[in-house]
Amino acid sequence: MSRFLTTLSLGLSLFLFTDPTQLRATQTGQPAPAFELVTFGGELYSNESLKGQPVLLVFWAPWCNVCQRELPLLSAFSQHEKPAQFGIVSIGFADSRSNVERFVNERASTFIFPTAYDEDRWLAQAFKINATPTYVLLDGQGSIVLVHRGAGILQNGRFREFLTRLKD
Repeated sequence: MSRFLTTLSLGLSLFLFTDPTQLRATQTGQPAPAFELVTFGGELYSNESLKGQPVLLVFWAPWCNVCQRELPLLSAFSQHEKPAQFGIVSIGFADSRSNVERFVNERASTFIFPTAYDEDRWLAQAFKINATPTYVLLDGQGSIVLVHRGAGILQNGRFREFLTRLKD
């Protein structure tokens, strides 16, 4: 019950103290904001290093029940369906680094894709992410193709259409 109240109060405070003009995620068709991330494995990813490779950025938090259900599905997709030239980078945020790392370590079989921690939510803010999970699909030129909030990215028609075009 205490965890529920903590989550509820965090969500309410994010809602109540967020500037309404900042509630929309980054617009599709625009270049991704400049970023650099170092994964827990020590790999460096940036908008520049990812150019030429379409990638799905996955913003999630350990306390997010939807994330807990979606991440294993994304892992299975990565193992069985993901086109070879398509990347996935998972980004834990909206929690402490130690909680994110513990969550990842306890579920090592799920986190088969590179995973980083968004220190001080700077990347989430750059992409105007205010919900978890949020998926940001970047094309090979680094432009935002799709922003998907909540469950069901793998059933999203635009996401599936993008993957079909990659396979052609």
